[in-house]
Amino acid sequence: MKILCISDRVESMLYGPNLTSYARGVEAVISCGDLPFDYLEYIVTFLGAPVYYVLGNHDPGPDGPEYPGGCTPLDGRVVEGEGGGVVLAGLSGSPLYSGGPNQYTERHMRRRARALSVRIRCRGLLGRPKPRIFATHSPPFGLGDEEDMAHVGFESFVDLIDRHEPSLWLHGHVHLYGPDQERVLQKGETKIVNVYGHRILDV
Repeated sequence: MKILCISDRVESMLYGPNLTSYARGVEAVISCGDLPFDYLEYIVTFLGAPVYYVLGNHDPGPDGPEYPGGCTPLDGRVVEGEGGGVVLAGLSGSPLYSGGPNQYTERHMRRRARALSVRIRCRGLLGRPKPRIFATHSPPFGLGDEEDMAHVGFESFVDLIDRHEPSLWLHGHVHLYGPDQERVLQKGETKIVNVYGHRILDV
């Protein structure tokens, strides 16, 4: 399955007439946040593939009137991809640093992560598959994060990796400049990918 992963930066090749040729064969799109909602709506409309998303710290809050039409939220949810595709799970937000929307303390995010973990375990009791792909805005702690307050990763995300061992963990939030910054890391069986800008992956 070919997926287009996007986060943090609008890409010219995806927001114009070259979208369908550039992203030919893409079966799903996953947004890791901090993108204009009209950008997501453009992609879901003209590419024709389902778009799944979590919110970043620069996005509107989840309880407000704004949302990307035609797209499927992943925050705190387990979602089965369309057409029998992969199972996805997600958590929105960044560490609390300015009091804006979608910002959480580690303690708050840990509660949210535990609630998501309960949903996953309940699915397992019913014989339903666990998520293969997790999407978050922030990275896991120590795995592609930075040391400043706004960009340090969540320890609770590391716990989710250890507990559920997804094949793929996607995040944004940490902007990548230059060729020397690592985009892909590995923890056990889980590949962790910073999708800043965009990446096309086969899963």
